[in-house]
Amino acid sequence: MKCCLRNTILSTTRRPVMARPKGFTLIELLVVIAIIALLMAILTPVLSMARKQVQGTVCMAALKQWGLCYQLYAADYNSKLPFYIGGTVNTTYMQTLRPYYSDVNKMRTCPAATKVSTGNPTGLQARSYFGYTCNAWQIDVTQAAWMADTDWGIGSFGENSWIRDVLEPDGSRASSHVGKTWVTVDARNIKETPFIADARWNNAWPTSDHPAPASVAAEEQMYNIGNWSQMVCYVMRRHKDGVNVCFGDGTVRHVRAEELWSLRWNRESSRRDIGDALEWLKSGF
Repeated sequence: MKCCLRNTILSTTRRPVMARPKGFTLIELLVVIAIIALLMAILTPVLSMARKQVQGTVCMAALKQWGLCYQLYAADYNSKLPFYIGGTVNTTYMQTLRPYYSDVNKMRTCPAATKVSTGNPTGLQARSYFGYTCNAWQIDVTQAAWMADTDWGIGSFGENSWIRDVLEPDGSRASSHVGKTWVTVDARNIKETPFIADARWNNAWPTSDHPAPASVAAEEQMYNIGNWSQMVCYVMRRHKDGVNVCFGDGTVRHVRAEELWSLRWNRESSRRDIGDALEWLKSGF
C-alpha cells in the first residue's frame, strides 16, 4: 500500500506544468510604439540631410561634366567658346555641346529639380515653363525654332550667355556686346567666370547691377518673362544656402545666393555686396 502511494506521489510530482502564454500588455505596446516614434524622429532629419548631400554631390558631378564639354569644344575650335546667333539653334549649350555628351538624362538635370511644374509658363510656347528651386524648366521643342534636338526639352541648369561671342545673322559681332563677352577660354580671369549653374531657365545674361529680388509669396512672382535673363534666374537655395556653379577652369563649387552678385559674369562685371537683401529667401522656397 505504501509503495502504491509512493508511486502515485512521484507520478504526480513529475507531471510537467504547462505555463500559461503571456502576451504584451497595453503599457508595453505603448512603450514600444513610443521608442519607434522617437527613433523615427531622430533618424528622419538625418536621412533627409543625407539625401540632400547626395543630391548636391550628383549635381556637382553633372556640372563638372558640362565644364569638360566646354573644354573639349574649346580644344576643337582654337580656344574659342561657343557663339550665339539669336533666332537660330546656336543659342543653347544643349545643342552646341551635343557632340561631347551622350547621357542626356543624367546630365541635363540636378537631382533636386527633375520634375517640371506648369505653374510658371513662359508665354512663348504652349508647353514651355520656367523652373523653380525644386523643379526643372521645360521648353516646348515642337514650337521653339531654336531647339533642334527634341531630346532636350527639360533641364535645371542654365548657361551664362556672356561666355559666348554674340553674332548678328550675317556673322558680324553684335555691337551691344563688344567688350563684355568672354569669347575664349584664354581670356584673363576666365577661371573666375561662371559657365553654367543651377538655374530656372536654360540661359541668362546676369550682371551685378541687376536688383536683388524682393520678398514674395511664390517663385513665379519673383521670376517670369519680364526678368528671365537677369540674375534672379540663378537666385535660389537649391543646395543649402545657394547653388552649384561650374567655372571657366572646370572647377565646380557651391555659391551662396548672396554671393552671386560678386562673381565675374562678363568682362565688365563689378563685385557687389547685397548684404542681407535675401534674408527672406527660404531653402527650397
